[in-house]
Amino acid sequence: MKKTMLLLTAVMIGLSSQAALASDIDVEKVFKKKCAMCHKADAKKVGPALKDMNVDAEVLKLTITEGRKMMPAFAKKLSGEEIEALVAYIQSNQPLH
Repeated sequence: MKKTMLLLTAVMIGLSSQAALASDIDVEKVFKKKCAMCHKADAKKVGPALKDMNVDAEVLKLTITEGRKMMPAFAKKLSGEEIEALVAYIQSNQPLH
């Protein structure tokens, strides 16, 4: 029980800190400037739609940072905070199951 509570607390702290980072950044502007040429929220373009992307934060962060297939790496084009905000933005655009 204690382990479960510690895990839940850690998750909530992580989510609240991610939300705080995202609030300082106009993530929609970053998305439009860096991502929208290849990705749409609800339909495939050159890359997959946001709604169809992997929801795992580490996978998203790695993909944005290092690139994947045709997608370029953004490690030198975006700050760590912008990448974290984009991860949260992508996760927030997932359909509810």
